[in-house]
Amino acid sequence: MAIAESAGYVTDVAYIPGFYPQLAPTGIRHVAALNRVVPPSATRPYRYVELGCGLGRSLVTLAAANPRGQFIGVDINPVHTAHAAKEIAAGGLENARVVTADFAHLPDDVRDADFLVLHGVWSWVAPDVRADILRIASERLSPGGLLLVSYNAMPGWAHLLPIRGILRQYAALRQGDSASRARDAAAYLAFVRDQGAKYFQDNPGAAKYVDTIRSLDPRYLAHEYLNEHWTSFYFSEVAAQFTSAGLVFAGSLPVHANFWDLCVAPGFQDLFRTTSDRLVTEAHKDFCANTMFRWDLFAKEPRALPDAAARIREADDLVYHLARPGVTLPYTVNLGVVNSTVQGQPYAALLELLAGPGKRLSEIVADPRVAPSSPDEVVRAVDAGVAMRMFEVAAGPLVEADPRPRRVGLPLRFNRALLESELFGGQPVPLASTATGSAVTLGDFDAAILSTLVDGGTDGLAERLDALMTSRQRVLNHEGKPVTDPAERVARLRTGCEAFVANVLPLLVRQGIVVAEA
Repeated sequence: MAIAESAGYVTDVAYIPGFYPQLAPTGIRHVAALNRVVPPSATRPYRYVELGCGLGRSLVTLAAANPRGQFIGVDINPVHTAHAAKEIAAGGLENARVVTADFAHLPDDVRDADFLVLHGVWSWVAPDVRADILRIASERLSPGGLLLVSYNAMPGWAHLLPIRGILRQYAALRQGDSASRARDAAAYLAFVRDQGAKYFQDNPGAAKYVDTIRSLDPRYLAHEYLNEHWTSFYFSEVAAQFTSAGLVFAGSLPVHANFWDLCVAPGFQDLFRTTSDRLVTEAHKDFCANTMFRWDLFAKEPRALPDAAARIREADDLVYHLARPGVTLPYTVNLGVVNSTVQGQPYAALLELLAGPGKRLSEIVADPRVAPSSPDEVVRAVDAGVAMRMFEVAAGPLVEADPRPRRVGLPLRFNRALLESELFGGQPVPLASTATGSAVTLGDFDAAILSTLVDGGTDGLAERLDALMTSRQRVLNHEGKPVTDPAERVARLRTGCEAFVANVLPLLVRQGIVVAEA
């Protein structure tokens, strides 16, 4: 049975829903600004287009979190777009819509994009589809607009390429839809490994990766590995193609990827100090860090931000705040390659300044507590703090309120609808925040606690959650075994509820996702 495909792309099974915070306009704008590129304004209406939006979970969540933006999703699979349209309607989102089309036949009104994003597309489509994407970027991205593209990267994928090959070859021999054949292929891969295949003996990282593959949803496996034109790219290849479309490299996500001293070991750092060409630096960095996946930002006709004064003048609506309570100095973080530490000024002053609802850069640099550091030094420290996850960037100030109210409500219709539709659905639930312009993703259990809390407050929370789970025939497991004793079950649920109220609820209140009710 041949794989159902459109230009080699799997279409016989739908993708899985997922929220990707990297697609949020807030973070994209921050990365552009720290790389000295003027980002599109978010203080006025703007247009955001996602190519290959899948089931639309990121698109619709971001539309709910960013009411000033007009969000348009494009996907070739009508099952995907129908699902997204249903969530748009349920959430009452008048600033979002979806289009069923391939990239060669976009409607004329899908243009003038301030943000053009594509995740899970570039590495998985045919060369002529990538050419369509480049044409769209050249013709339909507004001057000053930003494009975000993700892709499987080299050299990180080098030792895993045979795995993809075997998965696709074996799946082609099996019966059923793409998901069932991907599952069979993953099982076969584990069998070959466990029988001592020399490839796995010589590549222990690949052998371990097989367990990761087997833990994934078969629908994800089908879309990740079975597309005919699956390709991994060197950064230089992707940058060259978007340069040919008139775009300029403007940084990467996550934020720490823009700081080479957070990405490479000390022994390599002299190399980066003597390399002035950013494109060369990125290529070297991928080898030093063995990069496997990239999120790259490109700008069309970008305007430069030469210093902190220009950045404050052009992009001062972003708000910076502490990532979490209790951050102290010296602060050390390892983001995958190297331990990095900051201490002293201006970081000590910034910890004090950003402990509340947050401040804009103009407010930060004007505060006497950051003296005698220059504005440029202070802004650089803020950016480094975001990269190191000391600080976070938001669309506006956070909420100062009782962090543990007894009764709460969900002000956004979208969040109420999503929580109801996804309750005990087995998938993470992203709740939109207009304060941050992004979302907080709750696990299945925490989403059930929140739903119960919204329905009746904190009084008897564990007992009401127990009744809800019983009515939905949900089993509570502990150490892989179901809890059958009623008293033990309620006791464990009470512990979970107490942890939620202490740790998760304050975050939801702070981001305005839940509000206190009388």
